[in-house]
Amino acid sequence: MQITQFRTSQTSEITALYAHYVGTTAITFDLDPPSESQMAEKLHGLLHDGYPVLVATNDSNKLAGYAYASSYRPKRAYQHSAEVTIYVDPAAQGQGVGSALMNALIEALQAAEQFHLAIAMIADDAKASIKLHQKFGFKKVGYLPEVGRKFNKWHGVSILQRSLSKIP
Repeated sequence: MQITQFRTSQTSEITALYAHYVGTTAITFDLDPPSESQMAEKLHGLLHDGYPVLVATNDSNKLAGYAYASSYRPKRAYQHSAEVTIYVDPAAQGQGVGSALMNALIEALQAAEQFHLAIAMIADDAKASIKLHQKFGFKKVGYLPEVGRKFNKWHGVSILQRSLSKIP
């Protein structure tokens, strides 16, 4: 497996992977998947704004997952906090892809130095994601019950965060 920065040529695979999660799970609250052009605009916008966008590929150069950081909230006082997002291809789950992406994402945020906190907003249905984040030092700091509705059911969101300070 390789972790690299996102390339435009990977947009189609990323869009398809995200569409899978939109259409089959409540781990994202999007109800409609973005088009390939919308996804490309989003990912390039993140890179332009100084956020890391990473992809994991297998030995056949097929997308195994992707991760990115984004603005936690739009007000400038939040500029030192980054929200982290990771999606792993269902066929690659349990193979260390999420851990490799999380490790690389945290390292990229720490190297950028302007970031103080990493924040994750994780839907109830994403139990494995909560465990992954906790493995990397994220602590649960809040919970929003019934904040989203998808598939005719209410879903809550756990709020997790971790410091990006480099601790020797």
